[in-house]
Amino acid sequence: MRTDRLQLEHIASTDFAEVLLMFKEKDIFKFIAPLQSFSEVEHIAYLHRKIDEIKANKGYLWVARVIESNEFVGLLNLNSMPDSEDIQIGWILSEKCRGKGFAFEAAQRVFDFGVNEWKIDPIYAVVEYGNIPSEKIALKLGLKYFLDFKDNEGVALKKFKYSSKSI
Repeated sequence: MRTDRLQLEHIASTDFAEVLLMFKEKDIFKFIAPLQSFSEVEHIAYLHRKIDEIKANKGYLWVARVIESNEFVGLLNLNSMPDSEDIQIGWILSEKCRGKGFAFEAAQRVFDFGVNEWKIDPIYAVVEYGNIPSEKIALKLGLKYFLDFKDNEGVALKKFKYSSKSI
């Protein structure tokens, strides 16, 4: 898939080195508590599970790259929420690629894929408290604030929802 500036491709094992470098960036998981304590081996196993989900048409994880330079930007996902069949959209960008509009641009393409090609309705975004940039992206995508909740670890989260039906 493409946007004006980005190429989005399903993750492959050949992407792991760049993804693992991003995963080592300071504060990369500041707002993604479930991945904070993973070792490199656990991250690799996680990425392999995502490849299996793609093959089974159960979820998607895309690598975003700048078209002109092939520079690695980050990851975008559409996958089941923990302990649920509900589908969530998410994004994580390398620190060097933030503040350039890439997150919204890529998320918009993934959201469009989810709604128009994969026919997902509703789509959720789960955002940790304090992650204002991701809240803004979710709202700009057309998701509406839905509810506050805590995950199994007690992390405070906000859930946003898009549905063609009423919330």
